[in-house]
Amino acid sequence: MDPDTAAEWCGEHSSQLACCIVMDIPADTWAEDQIRQAVATLAPDHRGLILDIKKNPDTSHTHVLLEWRKGIPACFQGASVKLTGEVEVQLIQPSTPRGDHENVPDVTPTTGFPPATFFTTMGKLVETLAKNSTASPNYGYRKLRFYSGKVPVPTGEEDFETWIDQAVQAVEEWEVADTVKRQRLIESLRGPASEVIRNLKRDKPGCTAAEYLEALQENFGGVEDCAELIHKFSHTYQKEGEELSTYVWRLDKIIHQVILKRGMEPSRASKALLDQVFKGALPLDPIMLKFQTRYQNTRLTYSKLIKAIREEEALIQAKVANASHTVFTAEVGTLSVADAANIQTEVL
Repeated sequence: MDPDTAAEWCGEHSSQLACCIVMDIPADTWAEDQIRQAVATLAPDHRGLILDIKKNPDTSHTHVLLEWRKGIPACFQGASVKLTGEVEVQLIQPSTPRGDHENVPDVTPTTGFPPATFFTTMGKLVETLAKNSTASPNYGYRKLRFYSGKVPVPTGEEDFETWIDQAVQAVEEWEVADTVKRQRLIESLRGPASEVIRNLKRDKPGCTAAEYLEALQENFGGVEDCAELIHKFSHTYQKEGEELSTYVWRLDKIIHQVILKRGMEPSRASKALLDQVFKGALPLDPIMLKFQTRYQNTRLTYSKLIKAIREEEALIQAKVANASHTVFTAEVGTLSVADAANIQTEVL
């Protein structure tokens, strides 16, 4: 396959030439899963997609069209690459749609780069510009579910606590201008929630996406202020019969509300949570007794804390289940002896 044919193949899949490469495998026995695994092994940090596979019955060669969204990895920018220790495949760079491929010089006079390297570099540059440009607002877009503010919550919508938690994270992830963030938030709002934003824009033109979320929090969130939430957090204790993981989840929900109301920096949340767990847990909780000696002077993040607690809870449940099974087996054995004695008496 020549570069022009490879370029036409890319065009059939509406793919960027600078992000695609064609592998010429000198055998027709390679399955798609084997090819995908070999490519992933050679470039573990770049996720490649197999767009299409064609087999040439005349030469028994297999042609594979690959695409990488973040540009072609360095190991695939040469003339060939070894898929395995014994199999070496040829790499075909699709040509650009200008003129004849034969008239393209080996080295461009303006850059000093070979054509393959030049187009790959330009492709990466274009992708970076598109990522940072407001002209591509859908890059990394995670759409929010609808929220109207109605009670009870209509089917297909989220309650406010769930929605605002997702919205805060989404606004942080969206790598676009603030105007696009505001537009995406408005797209997910209905009814009374949409009216809140309409009134906010009327009273304060040019407000930001963060102010949108703050206004929604004031209208549909809890009415407690930061001081009340902090007091509630420091006076929340583990209940009798409550698992320690459930208690930690209750504390985390309260401290998350404190962070949303700007009453605490997120970097301090893990330490405050761990301190309250040691303070508010039941004194005779078996997991807490172990944690007091193991993690008293260790700073754990929320994920590590909840993981350690769940592992201990699973271990305790396994021990209880094993003990119950042993007692049940002993009781069955005792009853069986008694039944045998009764039957023997009746026979006599």
